[in-house]
Amino acid sequence: MTFIFMLLPMGLSLWIGRCLGWLGYHLLPKKRKVVYANLKTVFAAQRSPSEITLLTRGIFVNFFQSIVELLCLPKIKRLGISKFVDIEGKEHVDQALVPGKGVIFLAIHSGSWELASVVGGIITKGSYHVLVNDQSKMPELDKMLNEYRAIAGAHVIFAGAAGTKDIIKALRDNDIVSIVLDQGGKDGEPVPFFGKTASMSSGAIRLGLKYGCALCPVWIERQGNGKHVLKVYPAVTLTKTGDLEKDIKVNISKIIKYFESLLREHPVEYMWFYKVFKYSTQKRVIIIDDGRTGHLRQSQALAVHLRRLLEKKEKIVDENIFTLEWRGPWAPGLFSFYVFWAQYLDFLKREDCLKYFLTESSYKDLMKYKADYVISCGSQGAGINFILSQNHLAKSISILTPGLLSKERFDVVVSPEHDKTKILKKTRLIVPKVSPNLINTAYLKAQGEGLVKCFSHLKGGVRTKFGVLIGGDTKGVVFNENQIRELLGQIKEAALHYNADILLTTSRRTPTGIEQVIAKELKNFERCSLCIIANQRNVPEAVGGILGLSDLVIVSGESISMVSEALSSGKRTIVFTPHGKYGEKPRDKYEDFVLKLNDQGYLMITSVYDLKAKIAQLLGGKMTLKSLDDQGTIQNGLGAIV
Repeated sequence: MTFIFMLLPMGLSLWIGRCLGWLGYHLLPKKRKVVYANLKTVFAAQRSPSEITLLTRGIFVNFFQSIVELLCLPKIKRLGISKFVDIEGKEHVDQALVPGKGVIFLAIHSGSWELASVVGGIITKGSYHVLVNDQSKMPELDKMLNEYRAIAGAHVIFAGAAGTKDIIKALRDNDIVSIVLDQGGKDGEPVPFFGKTASMSSGAIRLGLKYGCALCPVWIERQGNGKHVLKVYPAVTLTKTGDLEKDIKVNISKIIKYFESLLREHPVEYMWFYKVFKYSTQKRVIIIDDGRTGHLRQSQALAVHLRRLLEKKEKIVDENIFTLEWRGPWAPGLFSFYVFWAQYLDFLKREDCLKYFLTESSYKDLMKYKADYVISCGSQGAGINFILSQNHLAKSISILTPGLLSKERFDVVVSPEHDKTKILKKTRLIVPKVSPNLINTAYLKAQGEGLVKCFSHLKGGVRTKFGVLIGGDTKGVVFNENQIRELLGQIKEAALHYNADILLTTSRRTPTGIEQVIAKELKNFERCSLCIIANQRNVPEAVGGILGLSDLVIVSGESISMVSEALSSGKRTIVFTPHGKYGEKPRDKYEDFVLKLNDQGYLMITSVYDLKAKIAQLLGGKMTLKSLDDQGTIQNGLGAIV
C-alpha cells in the first residue's frame, strides 16, 4: 500500500484517502459509535443528531487523508515541505529559544499530526525530538512510524523513566521536544474539556514548572487542495503559586481551554476515535419517565443506588429526568415495533428516529444531553433507553419487562422475583425480592418529618400507630364497598383495643365510592389521627410519612409497589386482598407476589374478616416476621457497571 501511494500523485492519493474514509465510516461501526458518542458529549446542546452524524463522517474522511499523508511522508519531504505546509509563528519559536532552556511544543492529536513532525524538524536549527508511546502490540506499525519520524528529522523518545531523562537532556541542550497533552489515561489529570472533565497528560507542565523551559502550543490545520498550515503560538505564561499540584491543574486547564476553542471551529481535525471522556470525574444519569408514577419511583430508586456507587469512586453525578411525550396515541405501539427491528438492524439505531415518535419539544429536550447511564422502567421507556444507550455508548439499566426488546440488549436488567425472569447470558440480572423503591431509613425520617409539618397534631404522639395504605381498582381487581367497611370495622376495633392511632391514605386509583365509605367510616372516629383522600388533597409525603411514623402497616395487596414500599420500610406488614380472601392457587400476579412473600415469612396475608386476629398475633408476639433488605442485592448488581 505504501509503495502504491509513493507512486501516485498526491492529489489522487488524497482522493483515495477520502474514499477510504467514507468506506471506513460505513464499515467500522464500533469506531463510528465512539466518534459519535464523543461528539454528542461535546455538541449535544448546540447541534442536532443529523449534524453530529455529518461531523462524524467528516472526521473519518479527514483521518484517512492523514493516514495517506503519513504513508507519503518520505515523498513529501523529497518534494519539499513548503509545497504542502505553510508555517506561521516561527518567530515565537526563535523567541522561546533565547533563554537557552529549551522549548516544549504542546500538541494534541489533531490534524495530520505526523506531518507536523516533518515541519517540526525544519523549524529549528537545533535538534527536534518527539515523545511517543511504545506500540508493542503492533511492532511492525511502531517500527514504520519511527522510521518515518526519523526520515522527517525527528529524534524519537519513548515515554517512561528513561525517556524523561532524555527529555531533560534535550531541554538543557536548548532543543525542541514535542509532547501531546491529551490521552492522559487513568493516571492523567482530569480537567474541564468541552464542559466535562477529561484526562490530560501532566508531564509537559511539570517539566515547564520545574526547569523553566518554554511551552508553545502548536496546531496543524487542513486548508484543502492538499495544503496545511502549522501554527506555533507564543509561549504560555505559567501560573506559579508554589502549590505544585494546584499549579499543574490550573495550567493544563488554561492550555486545554485554548485547544478547545480551536476545536470548536475545526472539530473534524481532532482524532475522536478513542474514548475521550473515559476517565472523566463527571457522570450523567438520564431517567426515562413514561408517565407512570410507580415506574418513575422504581427508576429513581435505582438512580439512588447508582449515585452512591459512583460517589464512592469520587464521581460527580448529574441526574436528569426525561418525561416521554408521544406524538399521538399511535406512537408508543409503532415505536415498539420499530425498536424490535432496530435491535437487529444497525442502521435503524439512530437517535434522530425519535423525532418521528416524540413531540417536537420532547425530542429537543432529550437531544440536549449525552448520557453515561440510562435508566428506564417498563416497556415504553425501554425502547428509548435502548436507542439512547446505543448512540451514547451509555450503560443501560432496564427495570421489569422491556416489551418486544430482548433483555439481552441491556447491560443490567432488574427483574423482581415475581417477574420470573430466566438467567441471562450477556446481561447482568438483578433479582430483588420486591420492586425497587426509594424507602430507606433517611427517606422515612425525612418523609415522617414532612408529614408532621403538614399535620402538626401528629407531633409528639406516643401511642401505637397503624399505617393503612388503600389502593384501587386495577386489571382483574375491583374493590368492594362492603369489604372495605368490614376492613375499617376491624381496624377500628383493634385501634380501640390496643389504644392505637390510625394513619390512612388512599391512592389516585381508589374509586370514588370507596373514598366515600372511608371518609364516612373514619370521620368521627376518635382514634383516626389522619385520613388523606388522595384525589381530594395531594400530600407528597403521605405514603412515606405514614410508613415512617407507623409501627404496623396494613396495605391492600393489588399494588405490588405499595406492598414493596411497606416491606422495605422494615415495619411489620399485613396485606389484605380486595378479592375477599387468598386462595391456595393465586388468581393473578398480585396474589402470587404476596403469597410467596407470606410463605417466606416477610409479611402476613389476611382476608378483611380476619384482620383483627392477625393484628393480635403480631402485636401479641405470637408471630414474628423476617425483615427484608434488597439494598445489598441491588448494590452488588450495579457494581458491575460502575
